[in-house]
Amino acid sequence: MFLGYLPDIANKFKKNAVLSNVFGYLFDALDTESQVHKRICSLEIGEKFEELLNGGAKAIAQAYKTKSPKEAFYESHVEMVDFQMVIEGKEIFFVAPHSLCEIKQPLDSAKDLIEYASSPFISSIQLFNGNLAVFEAFDVHAGGISTNAEEAIVKKIVIKVPKEYIKLNF
Repeated sequence: MFLGYLPDIANKFKKNAVLSNVFGYLFDALDTESQVHKRICSLEIGEKFEELLNGGAKAIAQAYKTKSPKEAFYESHVEMVDFQMVIEGKEIFFVAPHSLCEIKQPLDSAKDLIEYASSPFISSIQLFNGNLAVFEAFDVHAGGISTNAEEAIVKKIVIKVPKEYIKLNF
């Protein structure tokens, strides 16, 4: 997992043309004057739209109400890396290493989705406007969790990027 505030991590996206395009899309999503931002912010609860980007990447914009931790849906992916960034609102993400999680539903290759049971080995992070979380195959994650006891509306962008374009080196 990688977490960073988008304006501070622009240099991470210079590794290839696909990542450069992903950064441009994410940057537009934050720009209040851009059509991407306006389209995301106009979404009603439960609505979403998808756009194909170059290199097999896909942007998914969505609007929803946050939920309680008990309603968390734990997932991971094999072929795609999730770039998740909130545009409006705040949400908590739970994250755990896949080796410490019990698989609830094995890989659905059509959806590139593995579902997990809740784990006692979770950490939590908060996403807010411009805070980007990148989840790799070994990162079991559950988002959309309320930051307090009340539901809140979140409008966000998820970009799924083929794993061959991502190298989170130390």
